[in-house]
Amino acid sequence: MKYRAIFRIYGLIIANMLLIMGGQLGYLYIVGPISMEDGRPMTLPEIPFLGLLVIILIIAGFLIIAAILQKTPAPIRYLSINNQPYTREIRDETDDSESSIYRPNYPGQFSRKTGKVHYDKADLEGNLDWKGDESIPKELELKLGSFEKRELQLPKSGLLFFGFLMSLALGIVALGERGPFIYLFPVAFIVAFSFPGLIWVSYIYSRTITSPEPQRLVLIALAWGMFSTLPASLLNDIGARIIDVDPNALLGNGTFGRPELILVSLVAPLVEELLKPIGLIFVMKRLKTPYEGVLYGVACGMGFAMIENLLYELFILIWYGSEAWTINAFARGIGSTVLHAVGPAAIGYGIALSNQMEKPLTKYAPIAYIFGVVMHGLWNGIATMSFMLEGKTWEYVSYALLALMVILCLFFIVKILEYGKEYTNMELETQKFEEALEEATNSGH
Repeated sequence: MKYRAIFRIYGLIIANMLLIMGGQLGYLYIVGPISMEDGRPMTLPEIPFLGLLVIILIIAGFLIIAAILQKTPAPIRYLSINNQPYTREIRDETDDSESSIYRPNYPGQFSRKTGKVHYDKADLEGNLDWKGDESIPKELELKLGSFEKRELQLPKSGLLFFGFLMSLALGIVALGERGPFIYLFPVAFIVAFSFPGLIWVSYIYSRTITSPEPQRLVLIALAWGMFSTLPASLLNDIGARIIDVDPNALLGNGTFGRPELILVSLVAPLVEELLKPIGLIFVMKRLKTPYEGVLYGVACGMGFAMIENLLYELFILIWYGSEAWTINAFARGIGSTVLHAVGPAAIGYGIALSNQMEKPLTKYAPIAYIFGVVMHGLWNGIATMSFMLEGKTWEYVSYALLALMVILCLFFIVKILEYGKEYTNMELETQKFEEALEEATNSGH
C-alpha cells in the first residue's frame, strides 16, 4: 500500500495511549489520587493492578514492535564514488558517459542473470536480483554500495493539509447535524489531531537532497516523541504538587493564579523540551548533516504533538462541546503543533552541526535547549494570559502575540531547514571538488 506508514503511525498512537493509561494508573496508585472539586480524592478502581498493567504493556509493546519492525527491502546495488554516502556516480550504459546524481529515482540494480547493472526497473523487473545474497563481480565490488532503506510512505504535505481542513469541516457538519452524520465524527477527530504533525514530517522529508532517510528510523523518532508524553505528564504532575497547583483550575473550573502560571510557562517547558529530543539518541548515527538533525528533531516533536493534541481535543470535546472542539483543533493544528517542532529541531540541528564540525555536543545543544524552553514558555504564558484576561482588551493582544509566535516558529523551522540544505550542498560540492582534484593529481595534471 502506498501510504502504509500512516497505519503504522496510528498503531504507535494506540500503543502509546495504552502506555500512558498504564503509566498514569501506576503513578496514581503510588503517589495517590488528586483531589476533586469538592475536596474528595478521586476514587481508583478496585482492580488487580499488576495483572492489568502487564496486559497493557504486552499489548502496547506488540503494537510498537509491529509498527517499527518492518520488512526491509533487499539491497539495491548502485555505482558510487568511493562508497561515499552522499554522492553517487551513475554510469550510463548507452554512451558510457558519467554524471553525478545525488538522489536518483532508481540508482540501478546488478543482476546475476544478465551480468550487468540495469537502470530501468520497469523494463527489467524479471531480471533483477532482489535477494542480494550472491557475490558481486570483482570489477564492480569496490564501486558498489547498497541502498537498503524503505522510504517514508506518507502523502505529500499539501494533501495532508487539505485532509486536515476537510476534517474540521466534517467535524462541524457531524457535530452540528447529528443524526447519521455523527458516525463520521471519529474520522474527523482522528485526522484532526494527527495530520498537523504528519504535515511537517512529510514536508521536511520531501526536501532531502541526498538519499532518503529510512522509514524505520523516522518511525522510531515519532514513537519516542509519543512515548515522552508519559514521563512528561508524570513530571509535570509532580511539579504541580510541589508548587501547589489547583487541579480544578487546570480543568477549567477554577481560577488561574501564580502557581498555575509557573507550571505552564516554566515547569512544563523545562520538562517537555528536555524529554522530546532524547529520541535523537536512537538515531544519532544518522545525524550526519544539519538537514537530518532537523528532520529527526521535528519527528520527535511531532510524535509528542500528536498525542498531546489527541488528549487535549478529547478533553475539550467532553468538557466544552463541539464548538470549542473545532476552535481548539484548528488552533492546536496550526499553533501548538508547530511550537513542539521548534525545540527538538534546534537541538537536532545543533547536534548534527557539532558532528560535522567535530565539535563537542555541548557546544550547540544547550543553547538550542534554552531557546526551545523560552519559546515554549512564552507560548504557554501568553496562551494562559488570554484566559486570565478574558473579556479585557489584553485578551485580544494575547491572540495577536500568539499569531506572531506562530509566524516566528514557521520562519525558524523553514530557515534552519534551508541552512541545513545549504550546508549539505556545500559539503557535497567540497567533496566533489576534492575528488576531482585527487583524480587530476593522480593523472599527472
